[in-house]
Amino acid sequence: MQATSDRAARKHRRPVILIVDDDAVVTQSLSAFLTLETDFDIVEMQSPSEAIELLKRKPVDLVISDFLMPGINGLQLLDEAKRLYPDVPRILLTGYADKENAIRAINEVGLFQYVEKPWDNEQFLLVIQNALRTKSLQETLAKRIHELDEVLLERSRLQQRDELLRGELRQAQQLQRSMLPETLPNLDGVMMNASYFPALEIGGDFYDVIPLADDKLGVLVADATGHGIQAALSTAVVKFAFAQFTHCPVGATEIIKGMNRVLYRGLPADTFAAAAVLVLDVDQARCTLVNAGLPHPYRVRRSQNEVEQIFAEGFMLGVIEDDLYQPAEETLIQLESGDTLLLYTDGLSEVEDENGEQFDMSRLREVLVAGKNNSCEDLCDALIQSSKEFGRNDHKWDDITILGITLK
Repeated sequence: MQATSDRAARKHRRPVILIVDDDAVVTQSLSAFLTLETDFDIVEMQSPSEAIELLKRKPVDLVISDFLMPGINGLQLLDEAKRLYPDVPRILLTGYADKENAIRAINEVGLFQYVEKPWDNEQFLLVIQNALRTKSLQETLAKRIHELDEVLLERSRLQQRDELLRGELRQAQQLQRSMLPETLPNLDGVMMNASYFPALEIGGDFYDVIPLADDKLGVLVADATGHGIQAALSTAVVKFAFAQFTHCPVGATEIIKGMNRVLYRGLPADTFAAAAVLVLDVDQARCTLVNAGLPHPYRVRRSQNEVEQIFAEGFMLGVIEDDLYQPAEETLIQLESGDTLLLYTDGLSEVEDENGEQFDMSRLREVLVAGKNNSCEDLCDALIQSSKEFGRNDHKWDDITILGITLK
């Protein structure tokens, strides 16, 4: 009974937010707003050195710090907070003139986001809620993965626990699915569609779309090495590494470099991630692509009545430390009305038939040519169906993800 009570208390514990700014007006105004609008426990401090001492004694759930402060600046404070509590989100308050330093700090300190002064209270609250939600999701997934590992060991000794294992895996599947976007943007000029099929109950593929600065969109398709539990755990790190660029004025190269920095430090040993990052400018019908180990994308050009493969390639993420990692060059793609751009993982391209032929080399292009006038959703469905018909009976299926972008 006591254990249940303790778990309930932890579940309903109010998040603790630490706000550090040498200007008491800033801390008081932000604290007053959050106290009014939320049930957070707010801790205000004007001294960054005292804030560090507090962090050594007491954990918090989120740290918000000003950039320019006497003695210890905001980046040093947030770096120390990261050392003490690596999973705690960190937000930097900065003036417009310090935007360049703030963008650089996103990679160096691993910020969740930076917010310019003066801020909009409602937008700031949304940033804080997203940060806490991301932290909670990571903690929940890590806890579930740990529980599943224990169940798997028990299953190997006691086969009668098979049904319990299936139930736990279904929960993990639902949790992992919750990390994927509930819906994809359907803008005036662009339509997106995604198809995701894990080889097991849970898998290592991941896709996401985030808003960037200047009304651009960041699109990610990723594939963590391995299968099952460890690969699923890796997708949480991939999501965090990508989500840190939300609303930032960055390009595909900066995103790839920043993700590599996080994944090199955060992925389990001997686990890496292939990824492709696309920055989409809807107004200009143009996108820039940086590939980091995924198969070459395809572009279906209805106006030209042709299908072309985009030969963009680069090195996987999480293998080489930041100072040595060199992203591939950005590939500029100018979209025309009716064009569909397809990104996909190697679970599709490496399906083998009875003769050892791979789907990408033998059939993938044929399917796209045959369906070049179909919708993006129909193209994705046709690729999945054709790969299943193509694969030999004993083919060991990998996770498959296909993401299509169509210019209306």
